[in-house]
Amino acid sequence: MDSSSSCAQSPALPAIKQIRRMLCMETEELMGHVDDFSEFVKELNDYSWRLNKKESFFLDCVLRFQKGLVADASFISTVEDVEYCHKEVVDVVFNQTELVKETMCVHEEILALCFNEEEKVNGRIEVLQKELKPLLKRKIALQDEIHNDVTKLVARRHSLVRHQDKQKKLGEDLHQIMANSEAAKKCKHALEDMHHEAVEAAK
Repeated sequence: MDSSSSCAQSPALPAIKQIRRMLCMETEELMGHVDDFSEFVKELNDYSWRLNKKESFFLDCVLRFQKGLVADASFISTVEDVEYCHKEVVDVVFNQTELVKETMCVHEEILALCFNEEEKVNGRIEVLQKELKPLLKRKIALQDEIHNDVTKLVARRHSLVRHQDKQKKLGEDLHQIMANSEAAKKCKHALEDMHHEAVEAAK
């Protein structure tokens, strides 16, 4: 630029100061103030016919920069937003993947325990099956014995019925025998009496 006295006399000085102030920002920050920057550049450009050589060169530089900001700031911002969103999605997917891996590890451990328990159960089943074989044989033998005993019991029940019938008949016969026995006793007493009388008469 020219000397401070010439700058002070320039009507474009306020716009130049504002542009200089904004140029102190970081590029990324400045991309968020494109409209303000463009307004100051437009104001400076309105004085282009009154600028000296150094100011004109400064105007050319900021015009190129302003056009670049206008043309690319939105694109850059969009790309960065997409990149940020993509990174967020990648992080989420990564975390979900790690969680799934951890869950799979837990399930694999549980599955291993289940397989181990299944082997123990299978071993126990084999032992029980070996123990079961003689028990099944014993059961069959017991069933045969039970069948034979039931057959014998039924036969004895039939025999009991026959004996009970005989007892009933014998009871009936006994009643008649008792009656006959009583009559026989009376006859015997009578004979004894007659025998005694005959003996007495023979004396």
